[in-house]
Amino acid sequence: MSASPVWTPPRPAIGQNFSGLLDKLVEKHDLADLDSASFQAFMDAPGDGIVLLVEEPDRAPENWDLAVIFPGLLAATGAQPRAAVLRPAQTAALQGRFGINRLPALLFLRDGGYVGVIQGLRDWNEYVIECQAMLQAQASRPPSIGIAVTTDASSSCH
Repeated sequence: MSASPVWTPPRPAIGQNFSGLLDKLVEKHDLADLDSASFQAFMDAPGDGIVLLVEEPDRAPENWDLAVIFPGLLAATGAQPRAAVLRPAQTAALQGRFGINRLPALLFLRDGGYVGVIQGLRDWNEYVIECQAMLQAQASRPPSIGIAVTTDASSSCH
């Protein structure tokens, strides 16, 4: 008896087109096309880096919007950071590492460290202001999920 083929639904056309859009962004704007293996090398490189993290637009159409405006946003910051795209299949692995709970997102890195993240879609002016602020901010520890730790003995819960 042979195994019966497993049916998988066809990928929506918007998802197929989105992959093509990301291909064009990478090629036309010389963006790094990251996967889980190349992400760490991108992060560790010297200088500022911005990574566009997206999920499939059929789940959240604003992913398409940010992908379209990303090159213009890079130009509007007045800086020349390294820029990259992390495709939907790779994004989930990094969300927990950097405390990202909403996509699309822009992840800001510097000299191997985490600077910050802008989550969700914004108005153009907000994006420019927030991006410029991120490019001036100091690197810090990525946010994590957990219980706040205090060293003050007087704040005991007992």
